Amino acid sequence: MQAYSRPGCEKIVRYAFEYAKQYGRKKVTCFTKDNIMKQTDGLFHQVFDEIAKEYPTIENEHWIIDIGAAKMADTPEVFDVIVTLNLYGDVLSDVAAQIAGSVGLAGSANIGEECAMFEAIHGSAPRRAGQNMANPSGLLQGAIMMLNHIGETEVAEKIQNAWLKTIEDGIHTYDIYKEDTSKQKVGTKEFAKAVIANLGKKPNSLKSVSYAKGSALNLPKYKKKPAAKKELMGVDLFVHWNGLNANELASKVQALDSKEVKLTMITNRGIKVWPEGFEETFCTDHWRCRFKPTDGNSISKSHIIKLLSEALDKNIDCIKTENLYSFDGKPGFSLGQGQ
Repeated sequence: MQAYSRPGCEKIVRYAFEYAKQYGRKKVTCFTKDNIMKQTDGLFHQVFDEIAKEYPTIENEHWIIDIGAAKMADTPEVFDVIVTLNLYGDVLSDVAAQIAGSVGLAGSANIGEECAMFEAIHGSAPRRAGQNMANPSGLLQGAIMMLNHIGETEVAEKIQNAWLKTIEDGIHTYDIYKEDTSKQKVGTKEFAKAVIANLGKKPNSLKSVSYAKGSALNLPKYKKKPAAKKELMGVDLFVHWNGLNANELASKVQALDSKEVKLTMITNRGIKVWPEGFEETFCTDHWRCRFKPTDGNSISKSHIIKLLSEALDKNIDCIKTENLYSFDGKPGFSLGQGQ
């Protein structure tokens, strides 16, 4: 799910707390990079803090993603439920599986209000296709999640315990095989056959599982909040220009100034380079030129159309625009680094 919108953030975060509540987890941890990604990750963190207040019996905490990932790799047991954005989650889920022994061990569930999809955490693993090498445990674990989700808990128990018995017996694929603990290195087909042969059995040293009936995750229907008051505050024109001197570009772009709007800032790679930029900043050919209303004026979309028309007339190559809005009086756009 794309979470860089309030509804997306709210759904993901609420599902995490509902999961913790339903399955008796004690803590939900949020990972973001909102010290840098202030508007996007910042929104996610803000929504996390808001929703956490609705679940006072569940502990909540926030970590910056880099130190949080280091902590997870070092002491994974201190985390219970982690909620984060798609990119970070894609990386961390593989790290978590590898800590447990192999990326090939973990299954995943994608559960929404209307439908659900289950798979191995690593995806299709095309590099292992047709070699009878891949660990099928990830697919099995995804299937077990699916069976629980649709209410087939007894079947899920039977398969999970057979899988645990196979692991306990030392029948391992190459990715988890260790000479001092494993007993037999097998391929994909052989591992699957061993699990089938263990159906109806339970592990001896590993803890067997017992799933409660009706253990599917019940997600609340999303309730949309009233829209915030949106006000147009300015516009960013993204200009393609091969020069290096921001002052030179500013002199060109300032030709678009009018009595209603004017150029107030130029950034490159998010860093303010005009006015009063640092000469040592490495610049690419992609420049953000921010126009804001002049004192006592407001900006409208007709002003933006006029800016683009004049840029075309003056051979200024605008490759895209981004409208700048405030929501309930709070800016919904980032400042340039250095402002």
